[in-house]
Amino acid sequence: MSTPATSPRPTQLPPPSQDHFAGLTGANAMATRGMAETEARILKAIKHNAIVCIHGHVGLGKTFAVHTILRRRAPETTIRLRYNTGANMNEIRTHLWSRLGLPGEPPQAAGPCDQQIRDALEAEPRILLIDEAQGLGTRPLEYFRTLWGDDARRAAIILVGSGNTRQKILNNPALHSRILDWYQFSPLTPTEVQATIPAYQKIWAEAPPELILYADDMVGHGSFRNWARITLHLHDALEENPKLTLDKDLVRWVLSRIDPTTRHTQRN
Repeated sequence: MSTPATSPRPTQLPPPSQDHFAGLTGANAMATRGMAETEARILKAIKHNAIVCIHGHVGLGKTFAVHTILRRRAPETTIRLRYNTGANMNEIRTHLWSRLGLPGEPPQAAGPCDQQIRDALEAEPRILLIDEAQGLGTRPLEYFRTLWGDDARRAAIILVGSGNTRQKILNNPALHSRILDWYQFSPLTPTEVQATIPAYQKIWAEAPPELILYADDMVGHGSFRNWARITLHLHDALEENPKLTLDKDLVRWVLSRIDPTTRHTQRN
């Protein structure tokens, strides 16, 4: 007697259309150094059921890279967790219970609740993606370490965060000593900007290299989120007035929209 085929579990990862800042259309996922390094850490976490940490300043593409890789490598087994800053333990457990698809309401007592969560993690391969990890306190971070378990290694855990993420983990020696691998995102270098931005969105495809470097120096600063903001403003301006030219004056006008304290050239 054959076993009925099971339906694939719906992915908890957001659609690619939500990846780019403010829904920027026409933006491409770029094969950057950060993307490659992130994939290497995620594959290692999956292979060894290990804990890894991806961190760095805001807007550099950490979450974008993690989502892109997990859609490719583990779309059905990723449990995506994101908590409000300072979430308490009841919120931590309740959200995890829900994302694991456990039936009913979680037990009010921590012991039975945690046992069922551990059982669920041991029942099948899972990847816990914990985004905005910088907002978690000491107890939640320690909780995820104990859920992982030294011998059990119940799930691969990917911690993603900005700001003081690394310092928070350093302040928790038990967790810090169990993280297998780290990757810190950094801004794109000028060379990387020149190699990446022309293919990022069609508005930059024919832009002179010196204009791209000027835009990066003035506004972009090697940050994909900044480049998305620049591109959105430029796209709207050129769409509303096709007579405009993509030049330094228009870039300075964009800067005035992002930073109103900046002197700028008026848009015609």
